[in-house]
Amino acid sequence: MHLRKGLVGYFQLLRIQTAAATALTPVIGALVMGQFNLSILFILFIIGFFYHVFGFVFNEYIDIKVDKKSVDLEKKPLISGAISRQRALFIAAVSGFFTCFLTIYFFFSLLPILFLIISLSFGGIYDFFGKKIPGLDFALGLGFFFLCLMGASTFSSNFTSLTYLVCLIYFIHISFNNSVEGGLKDVDHDYLAGAKTLATIMGVSVQNMRLKVTKKFLAFSYILKFIFVLLIILLFLEPQINLLNFEKNTVQLILVVFFVIVVFFTMYNFLNISVFDRSKLKKLFSLHEMSSFFLLVICLSPLIDLWSTLTLIFLPFIWYILTNFILYGKFLQPQV
Repeated sequence: MHLRKGLVGYFQLLRIQTAAATALTPVIGALVMGQFNLSILFILFIIGFFYHVFGFVFNEYIDIKVDKKSVDLEKKPLISGAISRQRALFIAAVSGFFTCFLTIYFFFSLLPILFLIISLSFGGIYDFFGKKIPGLDFALGLGFFFLCLMGASTFSSNFTSLTYLVCLIYFIHISFNNSVEGGLKDVDHDYLAGAKTLATIMGVSVQNMRLKVTKKFLAFSYILKFIFVLLIILLFLEPQINLLNFEKNTVQLILVVFFVIVVFFTMYNFLNISVFDRSKLKKLFSLHEMSSFFLLVICLSPLIDLWSTLTLIFLPFIWYILTNFILYGKFLQPQV
């Protein structure tokens, strides 16, 4: 029982529930370029996994003082003392090493290594200064932009507009998740700890358990999400994809419309919630993020085979709900 509890603590520290989604970032970059070798794609997945562990564990290490301000987070491994800060730092360092080592060993050329270093640098900058300098959520978004581009560069350096468009979608997607969803989720203790995030400097706060979302933050959130949807539209208009043929792509178009509705429905709900309820917010965030990711995969479906599409949809989804249930006893509410 003690061993199982210890392992659960480490998996919680690694944010294992979202690891598959992060790990697919370089995989999708490679698929867009035409890479369908399963061995190569698996290696990229492992590189993405270690990238995920590095980023999230280092973030937990840096943010511990701020997170201690929240009663909801007192069971997190570093805050509870179940795992020491030194051990967390060691895990982050080892993960960063393996991310670089695997890239150099399997893809020893300038661009993959350069893009990975840039990506890790942006991620590290966010981890260090994300609660001190407003707007560094976009630095994290750039980290994912270059992680996706790293995956693409392992196949070819002849990037197309489609490649840059997919990387840009990742940039906006991650920037939104971190600045809007992350800003709302943590605003109760960020506000108390004096953290400088886009949410706090735009006046978002929690007072007497009432969530106050300002017009500035609402406008910022909707503008960012409309940019995301515009990029999705541009993606399915790309000549290699061209989803406008309704007879040929009926299912994809129906799914795109459905998930766009879900994206804005969940977004409206978490931006207009009156009582600060972290559990409810996390449910809405989970549905919102999955729907946004599914939009990207569905738009890419004409470019990749059916099995790749199904894998990209079901792998992170099943991974997420199963690990959430195992670690937290709930399908959509991680303790983050």
